Amino acid sequence: MGRLRYWLWRRLGLASLEEVATLSDSVGGLAREMRQAAARAEKRAVRHTAALTRIEERFGTPTRGLDGRIRHVERNVNALVRGHYVDQATLPFPHNVLSQRFHLWSQNEEDGITLALFKLIGAIHRTFVELGAGVNGGNCGMLAEVCGWRGLMVDGSDARAAKLSTRFGRFGVETAGAWITAEGVNELIEGYGLEGEIDLLSLDIDGSDYWVWKAIDVVSPRLVIVEFNPAFGVQRAVTVQYDPAFDRERFKLVTPHFYGASLAAFTQLGAQKGYRLVVVEPRGANAYFLRDDVAADSIPEVPVRRAHPSPGGDAASLFELIEREQLPLVDLNASDA
Repeated sequence: MGRLRYWLWRRLGLASLEEVATLSDSVGGLAREMRQAAARAEKRAVRHTAALTRIEERFGTPTRGLDGRIRHVERNVNALVRGHYVDQATLPFPHNVLSQRFHLWSQNEEDGITLALFKLIGAIHRTFVELGAGVNGGNCGMLAEVCGWRGLMVDGSDARAAKLSTRFGRFGVETAGAWITAEGVNELIEGYGLEGEIDLLSLDIDGSDYWVWKAIDVVSPRLVIVEFNPAFGVQRAVTVQYDPAFDRERFKLVTPHFYGASLAAFTQLGAQKGYRLVVVEPRGANAYFLRDDVAADSIPEVPVRRAHPSPGGDAASLFELIEREQLPLVDLNASDA
């Protein structure tokens, strides 16, 4: 208030030049102090940001880092409890398999489910193809690192593929950085010496997964694991329209749930290719399909409604949004599909 009065007095001719000069010096000093304080605060912010970056590099991001590790520890403790108290050999299918779920490198607890299934059907070739491997090897990381399987891991990012090579190359796993398309997938797989019967195909590319699985014929996997889109619900057999350059990120401003295909769509495609749905990971990320000639007498097909993680969910609002925004969705049972 004092400085404002000086300013007003000067404007009115009531303050001397000396008084105005003194006020100007005071204001200038205050401004310098504020700039210096801001510079110190900026330096502290830089140091804190660097510290947070180091923490994230050590533990990961808040959503997929430390909290995720704690959740995985909790799930694995639960797996140990189940293994100690539950006589899994006496359980009917699929409970005997689901009760053995645990997590090492997989997205959720697919590692244990996969291992339990191969205990039942046997691992004949101990070979795999992992399409969309990320940096952890997807559903095949544990099989390569712990169980000595060999095969091919592919990711669309060269940087992630390099990390795969560093991590799994010493186990004899081939790795490739390549964008996976329906047109090129068979040549890609065959180029790494894989053809005919293999034990496992795992597919998780967050996009044209349906069309890529449909195109694959160079290998005949005994077990197929595919990531489906649970947000598409139970009833409709739908998939995103085929686009070799499909990128899920393009649609996230509209909805994060526009990618891949519904469980019903994959089950329908599986039947066409000679596979049956047998298990779905309880958190609803991955579905397991066995080739029809594998363990046909002991492992039955599971209906979509019983296997889906949210069979009572209502996907109507999502489909309304997709239709309103004219997103390229294919209804496989529509007359024009």
